[in-house]
Amino acid sequence: MAGTHPDYRRLGLGRATLLHAMHLAQEAGARHMTVACLGAPGHPTARGLYCSVGFREFTRDAPLIKSGG
Repeated sequence: MAGTHPDYRRLGLGRATLLHAMHLAQEAGARHMTVACLGAPGHPTARGLYCSVGFREFTRDAPLIKSGG
């Protein structure tokens, strides 16, 4: 999980970090990338960031996870 401190949002830092991570993944051989933008309709800024670098909606299903124990 990653995010930008509220004092430093809207400066392009999240976008730069995301693009850098995508570049490193591609150099390592990745051909597909997936992000989970949980609650996307309630977080249009995050959704806009992902769309601005080429991601598109694939599904609105959220995975269900159960911790062991």
